[in-house]
Amino acid sequence: MKKIQNIIMVLFIAICFFGCEKDDICSGSTPTTPRLMVEFREKDNPAILKPVTNLTAIATGMTTGVVFNEGLTSTDPNRYLTSANKIGLPLKITGETIEYTLIQNSTNTNPAIRNADKITFNYTTREIYVSRACGYKTNFTLTDSPLQEPTSVDNNRWISNIVVETPNIETENEIHIKIYF
Repeated sequence: MKKIQNIIMVLFIAICFFGCEKDDICSGSTPTTPRLMVEFREKDNPAILKPVTNLTAIATGMTTGVVFNEGLTSTDPNRYLTSANKIGLPLKITGETIEYTLIQNSTNTNPAIRNADKITFNYTTREIYVSRACGYKTNFTLTDSPLQEPTSVDNNRWISNIVVETPNIETENEIHIKIYF
């Protein structure tokens, strides 16, 4: 009788271990849905990268801008500012178009210095399975007419030209769009 109890106990423990699965954890280094990488350049000398002073990027329909400084609190207005020559803009995974207002000198109260231009990006989406733990990511392809000519919000257009460098948006390791101003 004791022997049968031991066998039942061993079988019970074995069944418990067979029911366990390996923990699936999505590593922070796993590629996720990429952002549209934008680079700013000098319009008169295209070889020179040019930072945009106090840039804010706001998608149409949103009340706050793209977060450029994640370490700051959501109430800090500097969270949505950058003076960089490269930025990443998120695209909607459920749509095929997004419009951004890019505001140069956005903290300046003088309307003659503060410039806002709207740019529309058109694209297709493609879901890609990453893993059971990470799920899916979305890659994008800018369409034949990927963006409309920028329009000035304040009658003072600051963007002079936009060039598509890489229409396939699969990583954030390359520049997809170059903006000249």
